[in-house]
Amino acid sequence: MGSVETQSAVEVPSHNRCEPGSFPLSLATYPSCPAPASIDAKSVATTWVESFNTAIADPTLVGVPELFLAESYWRDQLCLSWDFHCLQGPEKIVALLKQSQDGSRVKSLALDTSSELRAPQATVFDAEGKVHTVQAFLKVETDVGSGEGIVRLVQEGGNWKVFTLFTFLKELRGHEESVGKRRPHGVEHGEHASQKNWYALLYLRPLN
Repeated sequence: MGSVETQSAVEVPSHNRCEPGSFPLSLATYPSCPAPASIDAKSVATTWVESFNTAIADPTLVGVPELFLAESYWRDQLCLSWDFHCLQGPEKIVALLKQSQDGSRVKSLALDTSSELRAPQATVFDAEGKVHTVQAFLKVETDVGSGEGIVRLVQEGGNWKVFTLFTFLKELRGHEESVGKRRPHGVEHGEHASQKNWYALLYLRPLN
């Protein structure tokens, strides 16, 4: 009777082993930020947006790194280029912003205050409630269209900086989706006394 060879013990736990063709992903480290005594979320978000717009308008982009934590993340879908990006850290963010010959494709940000739920608010980022952030929904203007986004700011050294930023292109300028007020007029429902059906046209027309 043949023998069955058993698999030798593996020293590396399965959750730490890499499958062929894959690569290990390093987990993000939450910033250490004690809870501020009080937070005016709207003022914090407004100040950051104004600082970002000023920094992005400068061709040197010298002020951009000061707006992001050393370990920060900008996830973008088509606002920065015709591609998807997940940039980690100020250096990679500035490097991509400088790739465009006409400056950054993102021209400006604005707070999205279209509803109470989208207004800036103070919240916590982690499950344990230790990372206190200011969360704000954004309107994005680029050189080709407009989009939306969301930012989470964390206080460091008295300044509020980006921990995570997400932006996406929603529509191209000149090719906006025909919704809402841009929707073309269709049929007009209701009673129209002036209309005549086929019976009236054939049998009720005046005789010559």
